[in-house]
Amino acid sequence: MPEYKKEWMQKANIDYFSPFVSLWLGFNSWFRSHYCEIEPKNDRNFINTLKTDTSARNKILGNFKNLMSEDKIKENIRFKSDLESLIYSLNRVDLRNPDQSKYKQVIKFETALIDYARKDDNSAYINLLKEKGDRNKIQLDEKYVLDDLNILCAGLIEILYQIRCLLIHGNLEPEEENHEVIKYCYFILYALMDES
Repeated sequence: MPEYKKEWMQKANIDYFSPFVSLWLGFNSWFRSHYCEIEPKNDRNFINTLKTDTSARNKILGNFKNLMSEDKIKENIRFKSDLESLIYSLNRVDLRNPDQSKYKQVIKFETALIDYARKDDNSAYINLLKEKGDRNKIQLDEKYVLDDLNILCAGLIEILYQIRCLLIHGNLEPEEENHEVIKYCYFILYALMDES
């Protein structure tokens, strides 16, 4: 009898491109409803509001802070591991917005844009990563990130949004390295949206 292990293993691989798009649609629906007073009603305005709202109203930021806490519960460990995996997967690719007027740097944690209004200023792109000997850091596993969770979350939201833009507008090739990026974007966004 022939063995079909290889064929079944290929069929068992999960393609995260489609689930990420579906998840983003849920996220989009949530922030449009949650911040319904925002005008004009375009994604950029909603994303900017989400990145700057540090009040208790921002459930995404609240979930992010809970997931980044020092608690050793399974969800926190998984979230930090997924965050570190996203850092590594972004460092293996060269993701850029083809329209340099919208985002001037490679999309990485080392070049995160916090304030989109300053996108034309190269000094506005900051490094969210820290070194082992640095102060003001949070350890994921091997990597360290900035301990200012408001800034870290804003940078992460912008990274997720830029990757979403590349995917939705057809500028992200469906190759293995990009699939890894989308996979971890999916895991991270799902955790942030859980119970939001």
